[in-house]
Amino acid sequence: MGTPRRSAVAEVDASGSLVRLDLAGDDDEVLGALGPGPALLVVDAPLLVANEGGRRDVETLLAWCDVPLFPVSRRRLAQVMGGLRGADLAARLGAEGREAWETAPDLVLRQLMWEERGDPDAAAPDMGAYRTAWLGVRAPAFRAKGAGRARPEGFAEAHTLLARHLDLGGWAPASRPDDWQALHDAARLDALACAALALRRSQAPGRTMALGTLERGRMLVPVDRCLRERIEVNLARLRGEGAVAI
Repeated sequence: MGTPRRSAVAEVDASGSLVRLDLAGDDDEVLGALGPGPALLVVDAPLLVANEGGRRDVETLLAWCDVPLFPVSRRRLAQVMGGLRGADLAARLGAEGREAWETAPDLVLRQLMWEERGDPDAAAPDMGAYRTAWLGVRAPAFRAKGAGRARPEGFAEAHTLLARHLDLGGWAPASRPDDWQALHDAARLDALACAALALRRSQAPGRTMALGTLERGRMLVPVDRCLRERIEVNLARLRGEGAVAI
């Protein structure tokens, strides 16, 4: 899910088949698109932002793992996004008894690309070599920057990647989208990346990590053995230095 007028909700079943892929506007439409019953929800939006400035502990931690993320604070979200939509939505989801996690679709796509290159359970022979190789992997660029236009030239790569991990039932981005169609298809691709992570969490929880706390912000991220070890090493160091409190 994303910002107003660009939000999408994707649902997949236990087999990874796409059940629905809907556009949604305000929070009422998002909640209505979710349907009844419990579900694991993975959202492309900050669900809790306690800090007025700077960035949250989860962004600090992942930055040390060469996972650059938008620095989230209440002030920055108000300036750039016009408010804290994800946090407002999270409160309503919690009131309904639903479990929701924030994630970063770029990291989901990047990790899927990385794992297609080798064994996700293999140990890194050398952490320096692993880091160099990891820095060479970039998720497809298809989102709008700020209030700009989406970049349809990145749609095909993202779609092909996701189609190897989900049964998209024939859905594909429009071949010649106008500006609004492109923004909507970018939102759909982000929603599908979130759905892929939710499926992974339910089927292979050991290949995901839950980072952070409810009080300071938390994220669900995909991991292989190498990324897990790197996160654990940096988390222990940052905790020891007093740089994070998660």
